Amino acid sequence: MNKNIGVVWLRNDFRFIKNDALIYACKNHETVSALYIYKKKEFKNRSAQQWWLFQSLNNFKNKLEKLNITLEVIEAESYKVIFEKILKKEKFSIYWNKVYEPQYLLFDKKISNSLKLKNINFKIFKGNLLNESHEIKKNDNTPFKVFTPFWRTAEKYYLEKGFKKNEKIKSKKKKIKKLKK
Repeated sequence: MNKNIGVVWLRNDFRFIKNDALIYACKNHETVSALYIYKKKEFKNRSAQQWWLFQSLNNFKNKLEKLNITLEVIEAESYKVIFEKILKKEKFSIYWNKVYEPQYLLFDKKISNSLKLKNINFKIFKGNLLNESHEIKKNDNTPFKVFTPFWRTAEKYYLEKGFKKNEKIKSKKKKIKKLKK
């Protein structure tokens, strides 16, 4: 087990099971902490979303506490400001699940470069997709243009890869269940 802290950056992905970033951090670090960056301006005039977020974070925090994982919620104007502070810290690794919106993908690329320059261990996990777009190609290694053949290939790829991954998930679930006790 890695002695440094494993930080899981949450981005409105409050899955407890099959959360690859959280599972990886728990498996590879003695100490794990979760981080949520609250951008208040995004929720201006959105009281229902604020309520949902508060309830979700509170529920997720309660589940994490059972695993001795802390949840830190930081209010900031931008991710950039927080990551500038984070990059000054030492002895941590950071993990997160990918969000497939263009501005998030761009930020992931920028922060990945900064983390590499600082020699900070990080890993970005697949978000809410069965397969990444670059994983599914035709036999000639070009992208599909017709959905049905794409779907057949994607399903085959997932089933071949998925059974192996499901075995890992089951063993990780057992570990999480043990940690809960």
